Amino acid sequence: MSGPAPGPFEAPPGAVFDRLARRRLVVVSGKGGVGRTTLAALMGLAMAARGRRVLVATTGHDDRLGWMLGAPSLPDTVRAVTERLHIQRLVPRVCLREYGAMVVRSERVSAAVFDNRVVRRLLQAIPGLDDFAVFGKAWHEAVRGDAYDLVIFDGPATGHLLYILGVPQAILAAIPAGPLTREAQLIQDSLVDPEVTEAVLVGLPERWPLTELGELGATVRQQRGIAIETMVVNGMWPDGVPSLDPPAAALDPEGVVEPVLSLAGMIGTTGRRHHEIVHQWCDSDAARRCGVRSVLTVPWRWEGLCDLGGLERMLAELEGGAVIDHQPSR
Repeated sequence: MSGPAPGPFEAPPGAVFDRLARRRLVVVSGKGGVGRTTLAALMGLAMAARGRRVLVATTGHDDRLGWMLGAPSLPDTVRAVTERLHIQRLVPRVCLREYGAMVVRSERVSAAVFDNRVVRRLLQAIPGLDDFAVFGKAWHEAVRGDAYDLVIFDGPATGHLLYILGVPQAILAAIPAGPLTREAQLIQDSLVDPEVTEAVLVGLPERWPLTELGELGATVRQQRGIAIETMVVNGMWPDGVPSLDPPAAALDPEGVVEPVLSLAGMIGTTGRRHHEIVHQWCDSDAARRCGVRSVLTVPWRWEGLCDLGGLERMLAELEGGAVIDHQPSR
């Protein structure tokens, strides 16, 4: 009799990026404040470096995605930051008009309809339509359009994203057959095709956040049918910093060395705890139920990642630096 399926293992970042580069739509998911937008920007750089034409689309309300990729702001229409890398903030009203133009194949007709004040008020009364337009816009650019090889969708936090991903199913269940259901069926077919769509989960190196992330992964797989292969654990502290005893008082009469060694010891202790938590989670039944096959760890940066230079250095470190190879026990 065969044993239980192995849990995830810490994966080489280059291998993760190579696999994701073969998809058409990558959905980045996780709780608020875990670094979803940072990861989406990092992945955009990595995919563009592999020769892919990439759109990183976010529902975020600030300009961080633009700043991290070298743009002064984040517009609600597509903006090129390099020849292969583009960014956009997905705003419901704009997406509704753009998505309408894609469907009716006329920007003039779409603008006349969706920019009409009365029509906008009527559309606001339809539950889920804004979310359907936002995700439909991202899906169209990824699957049906020809401007990009890959779209990275940095959506809202966990609960709202699950709702958005469920809108096509809800439309198919509640609305009579017609143009809207045809679109919903096309989107749903793409979501459940692992060669087209993949979700990437992002969390922090603590037990409870990882537990919640595992539950999210199971829900995304079971209720939405979306493939998940990689979990990203963001903000990992280094685990190679040794703990050293303070010097004798005679050797440090001013007491300046002891606080430095104490801080270094705290960093090392935290780093070892982070790695232990991640390794334990990889070996857990919760990880197996989640279905994630590999874990990508991203180091913590005390100065943050606020500009293109910092993001490029992080990517170079991830793809060129040493990577922990941890295969969980059977």
